[in-house]
Amino acid sequence: GDLVFRVAPTGGLLGRGAIRFVADQLAPRLHRKASSLRFAIASVDDVYGHAVADGARAELRGRGLTVAADVAYDPRRYDAAKVVSKIAAARPDVLFVVAYLEDGVALRREQVRQHLPLLASIGTSSSYCMPAFGALLGRDAVGLFASDKPDTHGINPAGLAPGARALLDRADAAYRKANGHSMSAAALAGFSGAWALFRYVLPEAGSLAPADVAATARRARIPAGGLPNGSGLEFAPPGGADAGANLRAASVIWEWTQVNQREVTWPPQFATSPIATIRPSR
Repeated sequence: GDLVFRVAPTGGLLGRGAIRFVADQLAPRLHRKASSLRFAIASVDDVYGHAVADGARAELRGRGLTVAADVAYDPRRYDAAKVVSKIAAARPDVLFVVAYLEDGVALRREQVRQHLPLLASIGTSSSYCMPAFGALLGRDAVGLFASDKPDTHGINPAGLAPGARALLDRADAAYRKANGHSMSAAALAGFSGAWALFRYVLPEAGSLAPADVAATARRARIPAGGLPNGSGLEFAPPGGADAGANLRAASVIWEWTQVNQREVTWPPQFATSPIATIRPSR
């Protein structure tokens, strides 16, 4: 926690954000109280899966919401039919999925094959938000949500500070010239983190010694929307569970609104489309 800093949102934050979105935004649109919903979690049994699912579990526990099923699986050796059957047996209203691309697609196809009835389904960064996820699933992705970072397509520049907005335009133009396409979520997060380091931290550090750089990073403050991915900067101090995490990291909710088309639908300052609340196909 002294020398490690994470500018992008952590897995735990993405898990918490997914549950908050369902409870606070989707439930009212579905004419349900969040307390009446039954939640299920399907997650890969590894460090990534644990981090994201633990965030979701903490949010569910803190709100006193019902966890009807919590199924972990090995992403290298799994039976999609059995995973989905376990979930179906619990009769959930909402499914939260922490998966990689291949297993995320396989689980979704199995949900459709088994006609799993859901009011809503939301995933995270390594599957549900990826363009390949929608390309592989087609109409079976429509209505699904994802909690993740924004990319240059999925961020409304109106939510950025003027300087960050201008920087995003410059950076994306240079990236497109070099690579032939705009920055992905990972590329935008990487650029924003590097910009924070080279623009706001290193110039203020007494030296390049790790301790001096770390101390300067802990003092740095950038308001929300001050970086080109919508984040600000404020690192949690050493000693806590979130030591080194960026407390002002921005995350968004993507929705597959049409076949092979996804939009950021939450929060409002970054949204490129309104929430559609399309029930996932069965």
